[in-house]
Amino acid sequence: MNVFIQECKMNLKNTLLWIVVLCGLGGLLLSFYPIIHSDLENFMAVMDNFPAPMKAIMGIITENFKTAFGFYSFAQTFTMLFAGIQATNLGVGIVSKESREKTADFLLTKPISRMNILHAKTSASILLLAVTSITYSLIMYIVILSVSSDVVDIGTYLVVSLSFFLLQIIFFSIGLVVSVLAKKIKSVLPVTLGLIFFFYAISAFAITSESDKLRYLTPFQYFKPEYVIKNGSFENSYVVTGLIVFVVCVAASYAVFCKKDVHAV
Repeated sequence: MNVFIQECKMNLKNTLLWIVVLCGLGGLLLSFYPIIHSDLENFMAVMDNFPAPMKAIMGIITENFKTAFGFYSFAQTFTMLFAGIQATNLGVGIVSKESREKTADFLLTKPISRMNILHAKTSASILLLAVTSITYSLIMYIVILSVSSDVVDIGTYLVVSLSFFLLQIIFFSIGLVVSVLAKKIKSVLPVTLGLIFFFYAISAFAITSESDKLRYLTPFQYFKPEYVIKNGSFENSYVVTGLIVFVVCVAASYAVFCKKDVHAV
């Protein structure tokens, strides 16, 4: 419990900062909706002139721009990128920081098993990501209502909000397993950005590809907001894939961390 509380305290400031960044970005993008909606025909004509691959990569579906909720799906394409950075950064840093900050020996000599240490760290991280997701979703819902009088289906909105959290825990698990497998990570941010842009590049190829198979290789394609808004549900095969990735990465992290030599220097 002490490790859990300590991890929450140590990462609370960064979590609050990320909440501000995510809500600020989402709010900024949604603030353009009234301007676009007032001249929708001309805006859609301009968007229709964009090359199809570019529109796909940017998540531009002109039909969705007719409602604030549809426009929100476009905005979430960008906020999910930053949400992935937050989650991956947390996953990569949660274990590696002990070696980097030379506190590993102190922590591992405490009367607590390695499994319980990792369990406390993982639980604290998922809690912080849940707080981020809930806060972001509540604020974005208020923003949507403030920029439009459209009726937003609560059930569909909750599914879209859940996709935000699921994406984060998947990226957290990927960052966690990379952190555990690496002998030592001197700097978290380069590793985080490398992972995120690797998966984002795959996402770009997947969107422009005629086959859907590439979508299984990147979490950015598991929960498409525009699909959820249109159908009110997830694509089951991608949800299952995402959950398998999460379980495998977390299980591998536990297996490796409990046996590896952790160096403090």
